[in-house]
Parts: sequence; C-alpha cells; structure tokens
Amino acid sequence: MWAHGSVTDEDKLSRAQARTVIGRVFKMAAPFRKTMYVAFVCVCVTTLCALAGPLLVRRGIDLGIRGKNPTSLNVSVGIYLVVALVAYVFGRAQFLYLNRTGESFLRVLRLAVFRQMQRQSMAFYDRNKAGVLVARMTADIESMAELVQFGLLQFLAAGMLVVFALVLLAALSWQLTIVALLVMPILIAASVKFQRDSNKAYLTVRERVGANLSALQEGITTVRVIQAYAQEEETIRKFTKSNTDLFKSHEHSVRVSTWYFALIEFGGVFASALIIGIGGWLVHRGDVTLGTVVAFTLLISSLFDPVQQLSQLYNTVQSAGAALNKLFQILDAKPEVDEHPGAVTLPTAGELVVNGIDFIYYGTETRALQNVSISVGVGEKLALVGPTGAGKSTLAKLMARLYDPQVGSVTYGGIDLTMATMASLRERIVVVPQEGFLFNGTIRDNLRIARSTATDEEIDAAVAAIGATDHFATLPDGLDTEVRERGSRLSAGERQLVALARAALVDPAVLVLDEATSNLDPGTEAEVEHALERLMAGRTVIVVAHRLSTVQRADHIAVIADAQVAEYGTHAELIAQGGRYSALATAWQKSQISQ
Repeated sequence: MWAHGSVTDEDKLSRAQARTVIGRVFKMAAPFRKTMYVAFVCVCVTTLCALAGPLLVRRGIDLGIRGKNPTSLNVSVGIYLVVALVAYVFGRAQFLYLNRTGESFLRVLRLAVFRQMQRQSMAFYDRNKAGVLVARMTADIESMAELVQFGLLQFLAAGMLVVFALVLLAALSWQLTIVALLVMPILIAASVKFQRDSNKAYLTVRERVGANLSALQEGITTVRVIQAYAQEEETIRKFTKSNTDLFKSHEHSVRVSTWYFALIEFGGVFASALIIGIGGWLVHRGDVTLGTVVAFTLLISSLFDPVQQLSQLYNTVQSAGAALNKLFQILDAKPEVDEHPGAVTLPTAGELVVNGIDFIYYGTETRALQNVSISVGVGEKLALVGPTGAGKSTLAKLMARLYDPQVGSVTYGGIDLTMATMASLRERIVVVPQEGFLFNGTIRDNLRIARSTATDEEIDAAVAAIGATDHFATLPDGLDTEVRERGSRLSAGERQLVALARAALVDPAVLVLDEATSNLDPGTEAEVEHALERLMAGRTVIVVAHRLSTVQRADHIAVIADAQVAEYGTHAELIAQGGRYSALATAWQKSQISQ
C-alpha cells in the first residue's frame, strides 16, 4: 500500500510550507478536537500497555520463578491479562477515534474544495485542466485517506513507542541499552537509503501504471480504427511493452523493499543475540537480573519495529503534505468573477452596453478583444459574426459576465455588471451554450438545473413556451424519461431543446446564444429554430452566429475581426458596404448552394 506514498522533489514541502500546512490542518480539524484528544489518550494507553507486558514478565521471572513465590507469579499473570484486555479495548477505541477524526476531516476538506471549485469563474478552469482538478479530488484525497486510515495511527504509535521504549530500556539497564543501540546507526542509515530508493521506485511504478492504463484505454476506445487498418498486432505489441515495463518497475520496488526489511529483521535478531549473550554475563556478575534480560529481549522489538514503520510512513506523510498543499492552493484561489460586497439587484429590463473593453485570456499575451464598444437596446437582437478566433464568443461571455474585462466595463440598465448581485445577474442574463449538456437523471431533473425550486407545472409551462410539449410527449416516459450519462439517450436536437427549455424556465431579459444551432443537422435544426424563435420573442438577444438565416433575423450585426468591431449595422447596410460581412454572406450563400 505504500506505493501510493511517493512524492516528487518539486512536490516536497519546505519547513515553512510544512508548518503552514500543519497549522491549517489543525484549524480545519478544530470541530473534531475532542475526538482527537480521546484518540491521543487511547494511543498513549495502548503504547503503555505494550511496554507493560515485558515489565510484568520481568516481575514474574524475578519474583515468582527465581524467587519461588507463586503468589507473585500469579499476580503478574493476572495483571498481564488485565493489561492485555485494556490494550484490546483502547486499541480498538484508538482505531475508531482516529479514523473518525480523519474521515471527518476528509469530508470537510472534500466539501470545502468542491464548494470552492463551484465558486470559481471560467478563468480558473482556463488555467486548470479538468483532469488535474479531478486528480485533486481523487488522487490527492486518496493519498490523504491512506494516511488517515493506516498511516496516522502507526505514525503516532510508532513515535511514542520508540520514545517510551528508550526511556524504559535506560531505566532497566544502561549497559544493555548501549548494547541494544549498537546496531541503530546502521539501521537508521539503511532507513534513510530505503526512504530515498523506495520513493524513486514507487514514482516509477506510478508513472508506469499511468502509461499502462493509457495504452489500455487507447486500445479499447480506438478499437474500430485499429481493426479497420488491421493494427491489432501492433496495438498488442505496444500494450505488451507497457505491461512489461510495469512488471519490471514492480519487481524493482520489491527488491528495494526486501533488502531493507531483511536487514531490519537481522538487526533485531542480532541485537537480541547480543543482549542475551552480554546480559547473561551481567547476570552472572549480579549487575542485572534474569528477568531484566528477558524483558530487554521482548522490548527490543518495540525499538526496531517502529523504526521500520516510520521509514515506510515517511513517504506517505510527505505525499499527504504535498496533496494538502495543492488542495489549499485551490481553497485560496479567489474567483475573478465574484459578487461585490455592495452589490445591487439589476433592473428587470435595460440596455446592455459594452464600453471600451480589453480582454486577455490567462497565459496568453495577445488581446482577445481590444477597445470594443457596442450597445444592445431592450428587445433588440444582435448577431456577432466573424472568422474563427476573432473574439465573438469572448465578447458574448463578457456580456454575460462569465469573465470580467481587464479594461472597460459592461453595464445593464446603467449598472456595471461587476456591481450586480450574482442571483439577479443570472436571472436577467442567461447563456445557452453550443452543446446542451445534460446531467444523469430525467429530463425534468435536467430542467430543474435552471431553477431547483421549480414546480412540475412551471416546468411544463417552460416546455410549452418553446413549443416542445408534443415532441417530449413522444418519448417513453415524457419529461420523466431518463437521459442517461451526458444525455446519451437523446439526440443532439433534443438536448438542445432541453437547454432552451431551461432558459425559458428562468425567463431572462437577455438571452446569449453561443453558436446554439451550429452542431445540428438540417432536419433537427428546423425544430430547434422554431423553439428558439419562440424563446427569443420579446427578449434582448445576443447570438454568436455561423448561419446566414440566423444573421438575417437580427436587428443589428457586429462583425468581429482582429479583436475589434470591424463593421456594425443591419444586414442590408453591411451588404451595401461590400466589406467583410458582404464577403462572409457571399461565402455562406455559396456553401448553401453547394449543399
């Protein structure tokens, strides 16, 4: 299980970072402080019970057997049984309380990280890949869970056992303590080497596991292409190589472990032999009792076993610390698009005005938009057109405040969108994305994504508002039809109808359509176009258009080129100018004729 505890050099924390992480952990774990204290007491009692056993054996030998006192022997045996029972009770309790504390902390951490992710703006997801964020909630939390479920208990118990065992050994006989410690420098050096070598070995295993899974996934997901070109043998060869590499890395990690564990075992046996040999000589001299030598032999495992456990746990603790540091980075991330402390409610209707905005995406130096100004009146329809990458979708996102511009402002009804409450902003301005994403559940469940408190009657009314009642009635269970994962049971057009019905359920004043019909076949598009017409009626609409039919219905058209508004006007005006839009419209017409 320790293979998951590997950590790269760049992920290792400095002392300052470690102190900060530990401080924040204790702060987050404050609600479970009582449970932590109880667990700590249980660990102390269990550790003391483990050390009490050899002392009772010493007492039974010296006073009961050597002293020929049956009463003392019986008392020692009775107390030993009581200690064993106490150790069982507190050992079980320490496991329960430590796991309860750890799992409670992980529950709070998961919720806090997920809540923070949900609060982040689109810019956050531009900077962080979805796979990385999923890894934070899975692999990083898993490394924490490993420490909580197994490591934390052993770490505390092993640390306390080493300290208490050393004190007890020194109290029993300083001469035998020196003998016991003769092999410790070698074992400590071996533990340091094992920690370093095992970390490298397990990092290689982790890397090879990823490569093997990638080869497996590629072989399964691309099987149609593989079979079409008769590449089965080549694919098998690639998987065989990655599988062999994984086997060799596991084999190397086992070799790293075996020499270390064997050395620890030998060190314990060698130390026990020295103690028995030198202890026997000290017994004959009268410096120690026979019971003390036996107690030392039993206690020696309390000294060597924890060293081995702590060495194994080192990488796990490092990995958990690195994982916590990454998770805290997410918790510390401030949303670029957030509600201002003095936010106000947007009016129910108003002009949407873009005033001299500049915008640059994270990680790029080129401006996506530069000095863009445009206004959309109440109930007006604006079409945004232009070449791919010109900035059309970016402008639409800024007008819906999915991003905030670095320069300039976007206002609605005279109020800067950065000063609007998020609730009123999302009620007034709704974005219908290019692909209507559906969650697992029924169509009705997916419509409630727009407004969780909506009644069945309100959902039916929203579907009727876009004229889709009859269409959904043809489905097996109507609006209660299960859409399956990502809406796979529905066609692309049906998924788009659900997205439009969501918008109708919100009943916004402004509708932003980001290429809403660009991925539909002509037959389905007619039905979606009808629903869209009904949804747009009486609303301010901004549409990122790729079809001439959509553009011609707009009141005004803005041609976005080179990050600026290159042309602005009605369809007839822009055709008459013979500029960029005219050329684009001609290209669209030729495309339709060729089809």
